[in-house]
Amino acid sequence: MVLAALSLTAACARDDEPAMRARLDQWFSLGESVGFSATQECAAGVFRLVDPSIKAPMPVASGTGEMLLRLGQSGRAALDDSAQPPDAGLVALINRDRATGMQMRRAALEGRACMDDTVESAFRYALEEPRSVLAFDRDSGSLMILDPVTGVLVVSVGAR
Repeated sequence: MVLAALSLTAACARDDEPAMRARLDQWFSLGESVGFSATQECAAGVFRLVDPSIKAPMPVASGTGEMLLRLGQSGRAALDDSAQPPDAGLVALINRDRATGMQMRRAALEGRACMDDTVESAFRYALEEPRSVLAFDRDSGSLMILDPVTGVLVVSVGAR
């Protein structure tokens, strides 16, 4: 009976914080959690960065075409394009490759259902900050925005 209750509880959450942190720590140097929430349909979190650098296992692209190429090769990539904020980069990705761009957009929109005011505020700021870096992991469906100005990583995950 206890095992059944535990499995039901686990099925209710999309991702738990330790699992998300373990996945993200491959690519970013995370500090303390600012906020985190998860349900079966979504997950969202904000984590302070110990270092704003992106680790080697996350391929970094300087343009949308290169990002799509890197996503095709490894299933994950970051877009560091100082000419446009992540919001504009996302629109450009949708225009270049509708399926991939819409997958990223869904992660952002569906993940918002799990955002409290603090997480949503960080998400909105990072999305519009030109120095922020947009990243995506196709396997987990995680949309990530590294904001070097505020020193946080914002993550949004929707339903798969």
